[in-house]
Amino acid sequence: MNQVLARELRLYEMERSLRILLADEDGDMRRLLALVLHKDGHEVVEARDASELLDALASTLIEPGPAPFDLVICAHALPGIPGLTVLAGLRARDRATPFVLITEDERVQERGRRLGAAILDHPFNVRAIREAIRRSADAAARGR
Repeated sequence: MNQVLARELRLYEMERSLRILLADEDGDMRRLLALVLHKDGHEVVEARDASELLDALASTLIEPGPAPFDLVICAHALPGIPGLTVLAGLRARDRATPFVLITEDERVQERGRRLGAAILDHPFNVRAIREAIRRSADAAARGR
């Protein structure tokens, strides 16, 4: 396949609608992110804490109905279980689901990058969110 066609296919895949699991305890931030993601055509499932996040992830593994998530966006400072722990748990179980970790902590950022996460650091804007999603989708496409 020539390089131009391969690039166009990758761009098409990255622009498709994604099923995104969004976990952040800050209701205003979560609603803002969900609004941006919906506006971009994505389906968003919201979680307020680690319990809701884990329930949503588990439901895609054991129930026949819900499709798996194409991307997880998760705040590290999530009540119950830190976002980095969720990411490490997914990777330990060979789950390559693209993951965007929201954190200001540089040590957590570095560990998240080593586990293949895109990082969002506060403050961030809509362009940074979209870029993190593109990087995650691109990395997942390369891993296929």
